[in-house]
Amino acid sequence: MAGLFDAVNLAKRSLMAQQWALTTASHNMSNVNTPGFTRQRAVLEAFKEPLEIPGGLIGMGSDVGEITRLRNRYLDRQVLDERQNQGFLEFENTALSQVETILGETSGYGLSGVLDEFWSCWSDVANEPENTAVRVALQQKGEQVAQNLNNLYSDLITQQKELDQQLSGYVNEINMKAAQIASLNDTIAQQVSQGFSPNDLMDQRDLLIDGLAKIANIEMQDESNGSTSIWLGGQILVYKDSAQQLSLKERTDSLAKVHDVVWAGSGNSVNLQSGEAAALLFVRDEVIPELMSGLDQFAVALSSQLNALHSTGYGLDGSTGNNFFNPDTTGAADIALSLEVSQDVAKIAVSADGSVGNSDIANQIYDLQNELVMNQNTATLGGFYASLATDVGALKQTAEMELMESDVSMQQLENWQTSAEGVSLDEEMANLVRYQQVYTAMAKFLNTVDEMLGVLINIG
Repeated sequence: MAGLFDAVNLAKRSLMAQQWALTTASHNMSNVNTPGFTRQRAVLEAFKEPLEIPGGLIGMGSDVGEITRLRNRYLDRQVLDERQNQGFLEFENTALSQVETILGETSGYGLSGVLDEFWSCWSDVANEPENTAVRVALQQKGEQVAQNLNNLYSDLITQQKELDQQLSGYVNEINMKAAQIASLNDTIAQQVSQGFSPNDLMDQRDLLIDGLAKIANIEMQDESNGSTSIWLGGQILVYKDSAQQLSLKERTDSLAKVHDVVWAGSGNSVNLQSGEAAALLFVRDEVIPELMSGLDQFAVALSSQLNALHSTGYGLDGSTGNNFFNPDTTGAADIALSLEVSQDVAKIAVSADGSVGNSDIANQIYDLQNELVMNQNTATLGGFYASLATDVGALKQTAEMELMESDVSMQQLENWQTSAEGVSLDEEMANLVRYQQVYTAMAKFLNTVDEMLGVLINIG
């Protein structure tokens, strides 16, 4: 009779095993649309304590060894690497588009068009040197050139400040996610030490890690106690239940008063090489300053070259030695018309000798647009400025092409990841049927054992 009771235990154990397998499949299906959820599987195995009988040992059914996540860490690392690259390119593309918008060349309202009109105004003055209306038009166009340069410089500084504000948001997000990962590490490690597999908590942690990878260049390593360590730029960010914090340090060499990202503990700079934060720093600290430097060079050259000619000529009132632009110009931020020209259009020098009808100075200034006065006498003023805008456009075009390639790679990796780790409703439905069939069979077996026990009891 003891053997029949053992059979009852076998059936009960096996029924429970199939029930947990069914529950796991149902859990998978209910989370098919949950972001970051990893498919789980009940690992069924033969019960480890067989029954000793006269003929030897006989198995005692099945049991659930563990509920495991079907996670592919090699694939996860590939996804993280590409996520960082994609994050960099997406942010770079967006930020460069904003810089292009500031320049205005793609919309046809940029400085290049204003410059063309400015040179044309000198031609008009050369043709009609005594026409006050033509002189006023030149004065206004010169003021527009200066104002455009002022605005470009100011807008680029504003763009740097806005990017700096976004950087603060990224630092806060990294700190928050790092703290959450450390907290999950602690909870997960405790449960692992008790022999459990906290799969859903591990999914939450992996989702946070994936979010970090979008922002910065991180690496991860699974530890033996169930925790995951995170490195940022080669330095430890999260280790077990401890998370390092980042902070911002204001730079003293920036007009925009931007900040560097540093480790809160040591004050050392954080090495950001990929992800959205790295792209932000690239545009803020390299692209925009280089563009601003180019604008400064252009403004100084335009002012000095034009003034050198203008100061030798004569105005309509016979005055000479006047500058067209402010001679104290140091860059795009402060270029402006000279006080003389801004107050009196008669001070605009057109004649080389003061005689009526002579327009030699105006013609020389008009021809200045074709002179090689930039980049060690290898580029014209207009060509130099155009190259500044073209360089930004080329960077954006490269970023767009690389982003398209990254999107394709990311899509392929995510498809592989979904296939390996995601939930397939068809597969889970098939598992449900399989587990249900075994459950039904074991229920029939238990019913048979019950009948056999009834027979024995009646005999007694």
